[in-house]
Amino acid sequence: MQTITIMKTFLASLIMIISFQALAQAQNGTLSGSILDEAQKPIPYSNVVVYSLPDSVMITGTVTDDSGNFSIKLKQDNQFFVKISAVGFDVFNSKPYHLNASQPNLKLPVIQLTEDIKVMDAVEVKAMRPQVIVEADKMVVSVEGTAMAAGATAYEVLEKSPGVFVDQDGNIQLNGKSGVQVMIDGRRSYLSAADLQNMLQGMSADNIKTIEIINNPSAKYDAEGNAGIINITLKRNNIQGVNGSVNAGYRYNEMQNYNTGLQLNHKKGNWNSFINADLSQRGRIRDAGFYREITQNNGVTTNFDQTGKEYVNRVIPSLRVGTDYDINDMQSVGVMFNIYGQDVYHDFNIDTDLEQGADEFMINSDNQIDYRFLNTQGNLHYVYKLDTNGTKITTDLNYVKLFSDGGSSFTNSYFQEGSSEPYSVESLENENPFAYDIYSAQVDFEGKLFKKIKVESGLKASHVVSDNEINFYEIEDNQRTLDPDRTNHFIYTEQIFAAYSSFAGQLGEKLTYKVGLRAEQTYSEGESLTYNTVNERNYFNLFPSFFMQHNVSKEYQVNYNYSRRIDRPNYSNLNPFVMYLDPYTWAQGNPYLKPQFTHSMSVTQTILGQYNLVLNYSLTSDFIAEVPQQNPEDGTTVFMQDNIDDQINYSATAIIPLQPFKWWSINGNLSVFHQEFTTFLNGNQEENNATSVFTRAGNTFVLPNDFKLELNADYRSNTVWGLYAIGEQWGIDFAIKKSFLDKKLDASLNITDIFRSRRFEGNSNFNGNINEISQYFGQQSIGFSLRYRFSKGEEFKARQRNTNLDELNRAGG
Repeated sequence: MQTITIMKTFLASLIMIISFQALAQAQNGTLSGSILDEAQKPIPYSNVVVYSLPDSVMITGTVTDDSGNFSIKLKQDNQFFVKISAVGFDVFNSKPYHLNASQPNLKLPVIQLTEDIKVMDAVEVKAMRPQVIVEADKMVVSVEGTAMAAGATAYEVLEKSPGVFVDQDGNIQLNGKSGVQVMIDGRRSYLSAADLQNMLQGMSADNIKTIEIINNPSAKYDAEGNAGIINITLKRNNIQGVNGSVNAGYRYNEMQNYNTGLQLNHKKGNWNSFINADLSQRGRIRDAGFYREITQNNGVTTNFDQTGKEYVNRVIPSLRVGTDYDINDMQSVGVMFNIYGQDVYHDFNIDTDLEQGADEFMINSDNQIDYRFLNTQGNLHYVYKLDTNGTKITTDLNYVKLFSDGGSSFTNSYFQEGSSEPYSVESLENENPFAYDIYSAQVDFEGKLFKKIKVESGLKASHVVSDNEINFYEIEDNQRTLDPDRTNHFIYTEQIFAAYSSFAGQLGEKLTYKVGLRAEQTYSEGESLTYNTVNERNYFNLFPSFFMQHNVSKEYQVNYNYSRRIDRPNYSNLNPFVMYLDPYTWAQGNPYLKPQFTHSMSVTQTILGQYNLVLNYSLTSDFIAEVPQQNPEDGTTVFMQDNIDDQINYSATAIIPLQPFKWWSINGNLSVFHQEFTTFLNGNQEENNATSVFTRAGNTFVLPNDFKLELNADYRSNTVWGLYAIGEQWGIDFAIKKSFLDKKLDASLNITDIFRSRRFEGNSNFNGNINEISQYFGQQSIGFSLRYRFSKGEEFKARQRNTNLDELNRAGG
């Protein structure tokens, strides 16, 4: 009842705000002008954007016509400035203006833009744009046009972003913290860490415009993700008519890899449509070594010394199609569909040397996995503008269907020491179909109160049904016998209802603020049909957020951020089924996993407009991590996700751009972070902490004849994660890019991990039981790619969607 009352109160408040805005609309005026170049010739199709003062919030925009003229309807009694931009020209920002009843129509003086061209050693090149920009609430990494992006995957570019590190399982960490939510164009990816990794590996980095790193998201975003949000913004169509690009590439990393894609956009009248199609084959080789040492209760020690070789091949098709229609100046509607698939084959061969007291024997495990995975997403989007001052209501309806069909086979051959013939062979198979249905509806309101306070409010509801089944079979004499101890059918349902409001404004001339509150009510039920068990959870939480920006001077600004976040367990981790690895090792779900909660604070200092120092602190309770539980009775190890109590994280990240010469720029970032983990397991307490350094330096060289060269290096010192101590890593990447055919055709050559040095080393020692891992995932590669672009027509402002969903990130694949 309390939750229903809160929702009703919020909805009533939202309706009152909207009504207030509708009644407060004032008379519209007209703003017009002309844009010329330095030769006094008109610049058609320039972007003209109007921003309010003093908060610099975008009000409206348009493009100039063939003669360089523009005209915009604009609300009176509003102070504003105008920003003009056009391809190949410097950005122009006007002085403040004001429309009122005595001057309802304003014609600006002729605006002249200057070309964005620099001459270096008698060779004309475009000015190098900064690759990392820190804004009030986020860090923006510019990817478009870089040589490292050409021929690379979206995953590889993401790995190179400031403070971002990806572990061997595809889990993304930000400033040493896990729980990062990844969005694409403001839309949740709805994938597990492993499937998200695979999708980004199948996406060309040439499609990416920017990567936004949001450490402390506002109340508008889902509360999911204790480390923050990474939003990958794809290139948008900005040309009237038909335009697009085609690309193809090849890469070798001991396996054959290829990718090809088509991006096609069409805008005519009120319609704007696009289609992006990609097909890639991604292969990977893993060289692995494992060592485990378990001391049994009788004092006998069991040693496992393992080496493994894994071959993974994925064929990844993907298709994104969408269209938007402007009903009139105040309303627009659009639909979008995203289809992403995988056809996957794994072959993981492990040799185990097992010593148990005086006995020693060998086990060869040949594990093969073959499955097909499909993720389909649909979105219906509607925008209604209440006025021309930025007041609007947006509505998004989403439906997602994920399903997978496939299975695995395991063959274990046992050898006596010194024998080449097995004395026993064990064969197992499993079938693991699963499906997820996710429904989501969201409405958001943006407007102003008293002309000075920006208001954002919204409601969201989601419903998830997960159906996950695993059937295990023992194979003997070509007959399959169901193994009930390893078989399980698990159904999980979840509903989340959320409401939020935030208010932003100015406190004096130098201080701006944004404060918000999000409420989320969660109902969940996990049912094992095999074990006849049901686990229900209902919980309500509030998630406040606060942001303040202090413009101390032109050379120094400080941003203060705080937010509370939640990480709910992945659906697959709640499933209690057993996933077999070898006779002595398996992974198992935990239906009793609880959400983890994080308080996060940060201070960002910007010096001289380009140097940035970001200080972060976070405290996570009931931290979720992988715990290897070793049984000294039979020498087995079970890997299980568990709540290990607390994690504390301190970090400092410095963003340091340098330009030694006009043709050489360096984008450097250095992170120092300290982590503390406290684990209570089997009545024992374990402390694990470390102070670590993570640094990257990206060098860009602009050379004559349209050559661009990039050399990137990174280093991460020893660190910790949960129960594990993790060794240092470093690597160097190289890329060179050349443009042809009036810069319509780009060719690039990439070499990654030149010295084969990005090897993962980790170990844990809990209660005298040792677990060591050494793995290399085949990052070393050489590749070549081509991209041809075609475009013709006028620029326009692309439609934005708000399909901000987090449920799919937790859907395992």
